[in-house]
Amino acid sequence: MKKSMFILLLLALSASSFTESFVQAEEAQQVTKASVKLTLSQAQQWARSNSFSLKEAQQTIDRNRINLKNAGKNLDFIPAGAGNGEEDAASSSAWKGYASSTVSYLESKKQIELAQDQTDYTAMKNYYDVLLADNKVKSSEDALSLALLEEKAAEAKANRGKISPGDQSTIIQTRIEAQKNVDIAKAALQKALDSLNTQMGQSQGTVYELVDRPAYRKMDNTNLDTLVTRAISASPSVWRQEEAVKLAKMEVKYYTWNSGTDDYEIKQIDVDSAEGGLKNTKDQLAESLKSIYFNLQQNDEQYEQMQSNLQNAIKVLDISRKKKGTWICHRYGGRHESVKSEAN
Repeated sequence: MKKSMFILLLLALSASSFTESFVQAEEAQQVTKASVKLTLSQAQQWARSNSFSLKEAQQTIDRNRINLKNAGKNLDFIPAGAGNGEEDAASSSAWKGYASSTVSYLESKKQIELAQDQTDYTAMKNYYDVLLADNKVKSSEDALSLALLEEKAAEAKANRGKISPGDQSTIIQTRIEAQKNVDIAKAALQKALDSLNTQMGQSQGTVYELVDRPAYRKMDNTNLDTLVTRAISASPSVWRQEEAVKLAKMEVKYYTWNSGTDDYEIKQIDVDSAEGGLKNTKDQLAESLKSIYFNLQQNDEQYEQMQSNLQNAIKVLDISRKKKGTWICHRYGGRHESVKSEAN
């Protein structure tokens, strides 16, 4: 649960942009000529199976497991504390080596969890990029259809001398630009599909019907300090620094005099350095999380405002349609009565 909270906080800023991009669309569009239904979960599953990073992460776990096993074989006993001479140095070195191997093994297990989250996030981004690109194709095609109608209307006006050559040229240029935008949008859609297929390890050219759509969810009113504390507790970077402090303190506790190792004072300095690194990591992470949190709040406000603007625009459009219908009814109804009276 803690890990999920941490990952969500780190990724939520980027992920929120996906939801905002869909605000102005009346409904999500499906990929043209879709032949394969694809859920986000399935896309992420294929992406994990095809991920080289995850394969490497698993190999690192296996390697560190073997190293830990071998380090345990070299461990005769756990030293009680500081020693003196080469023999105590060997025992101390074996114990510290075992502790270091344990940290490496545990860290590699945490790293693969992080790699899985990163793979899932990239798959989600690629999945939504296809939806965004497909929406762009649809909107650009609509704009082209409108530009073609305007071009035909301009041509008809030109035949009657009702439009200047300059205005007609501008309308034609608008249609040309609209066609270019359609071509660009289609190329972007193909690129997005290729990226998704590549990550999933699927054949290029496969087209999908993406069945999952991003859904907006308002931020919970959770205390910011509580979120930051949870995220720091779940952070692999913080955990790594905490273990570095423990290992540095072990070097002091099990220091062996007269063994040719670094000076005792240097080991103490290493502890101070590790503790400073831990504090710095926590501080930087806290600042980053707070910045993300405040950006998310702004995104929430912008989304709500955009939703409000959309509803107002729909109301205005509805009123405009009703007024237009009334005007047409009055105009043609009156004309019909006039023609009828003249006929009599």
